[in-house]
Amino acid sequence: MGKGGKQKGGKNVFKVAGARSLKAKNKAKAVSTQLKKLTEVTKQKTVEMDQLLNELQETVRQAQPQKQENKPSLPPKEDLKSRIEKFNKTEESSAEALDKLGKMEV
Repeated sequence: MGKGGKQKGGKNVFKVAGARSLKAKNKAKAVSTQLKKLTEVTKQKTVEMDQLLNELQETVRQAQPQKQENKPSLPPKEDLKSRIEKFNKTEESSAEALDKLGKMEV
């Protein structure tokens, strides 16, 4: 039972990657013209994009001073004086409230 012919030397479990190319010994081939064209196209596109970005940057720089001119001016001095008076009144009232609390002794 189960006594078949014995196999001589099993197949190798591990194979060398690219074994065919080792046998053929092909010479290196020149770069195809399509690849050369692709590099030229990419260079042209990058140059075009750089030019567009430079133009955009210049327009943004020119537009910025115009925006600064439209800034609202400071409020008139009378408005500032009234704000200062209101602030002083609130400080006085808060100081009075603290004094009253201090006198209450909880």
